[in-house]
Amino acid sequence: MKTKELVRDAFLAAILLVLQVSLSWLPNVELVSLLLILYTLVFRRHVWFILYVFVILEGLIYGFGLWWFSYLYVWAILCGSVFLMGWNGKPRSISAALLAGIFGMLFGLLCAVSYFFTGGIGAAFAWWTAGIPFDIVHGISNFAVTLLLFDPLYRLLSRLKNQF
Repeated sequence: MKTKELVRDAFLAAILLVLQVSLSWLPNVELVSLLLILYTLVFRRHVWFILYVFVILEGLIYGFGLWWFSYLYVWAILCGSVFLMGWNGKPRSISAALLAGIFGMLFGLLCAVSYFFTGGIGAAFAWWTAGIPFDIVHGISNFAVTLLLFDPLYRLLSRLKNQF
């Protein structure tokens, strides 16, 4: 990895963290899903460095609780889904919005896996079902934000990539 790429990737991880912290007062409204989809499309394999720097920084700020371990795989599932979609280039914004919305709806279920291993199926089911209203908000907000911001941010990040 070149120095310029390392600096760029660290900066992109910092943007994820700043946006996540600044929107944390809104329950399950975030830009991380949108940006990870975009980072995967534009920066391809660099997304893994960006993602895990972000997750480590979150742990340093909020603590390394059980929720943190689920972030190690949940966000990777989103990035992996983008790769599995086979999008080579820019997909239609509605496609990206659908992926972000579905991911938001499934976020609590995916995080419940950690609780399954620590507390059993009852704990995982209780944790997941208690969060369903938040997952609905998460899915709807992910869909709306991605539909609105996907195209302009894709153009911006593509230009940024070409400068490095």
